[in-house]
Amino acid sequence: MPVPTDLPVPYVTLPYLSEMELGYAAADLMLARGGAMTCAEVAAIGLPTIYVPYPHSNQEQKRNALPVVEAGGGLLVDDGELTPDWLERTVIPLIRDHRRLAAMGAAAAAYGRRDGDVALLNFVYEAVAR
Repeated sequence: MPVPTDLPVPYVTLPYLSEMELGYAAADLMLARGGAMTCAEVAAIGLPTIYVPYPHSNQEQKRNALPVVEAGGGLLVDDGELTPDWLERTVIPLIRDHRRLAAMGAAAAAYGRRDGDVALLNFVYEAVAR
């Protein structure tokens, strides 16, 4: 069933969220920088994300986000390109496209790791055994 394109897209802007897991659980799409933990968390839970890497750096946030984006789990936009027009042309149609969001979420989840704690524990055990 097609989604009407003339309805407003609901969104919530929060200055700070102390229980991020609740924000992730409620989200259909996230707009975020590309910090390593953010990239790891949203990929692990399969949350489609639009990454806007911090522009005043050595581009590590872009490098963090790029593998998830290349896997199909998100979009990448430069800070200077993130304009109201870009949001209207790109984000509004995306948030209305439930199939595309589901595919992006599945791609992010397929890239993400949910066993990092076990992998780290095994690494430590192997290092200690040597």
